[in-house]
Amino acid sequence: MSTAPWQLGEYVAYDLHKVFALQGMQQDREISEPALTIPADSFLRSPDFRNFVTFRKFKQRLADGEKVDPDSLVASNPEFYHAYVLAGDYLYKQKDYQRALHFYQQALTKVIATKKEEGHIRDRIKKLNEKLL
Repeated sequence: MSTAPWQLGEYVAYDLHKVFALQGMQQDREISEPALTIPADSFLRSPDFRNFVTFRKFKQRLADGEKVDPDSLVASNPEFYHAYVLAGDYLYKQKDYQRALHFYQQALTKVIATKKEEGHIRDRIKKLNEKLL
């Protein structure tokens, strides 16, 4: 069985024959098979994972309507197009159109997951170019 976070933690093995033979837990005890445990992904100890967690916190702060530093948001996940879109959307709402345009343009240099998301970016760029003329 995989463990948190996001199935990156260790994988714990259970012998289901032993589990079902217990016919219910009579006392609190560990029933896993430690010799079969697979260690957690080493990614959990990497700077990239820490940056990923930071990015998720930024994303949540935006969803909660809090202020964020767009540059720090992007720096926490610089290869992910969505970081640039989030920064652009935030600045767009703040009416900082020139900086928003920059982030949207940067987003287009990354791999974008869907045509709909690419359309959103291109639509914002078009609107911003009209506003800035």
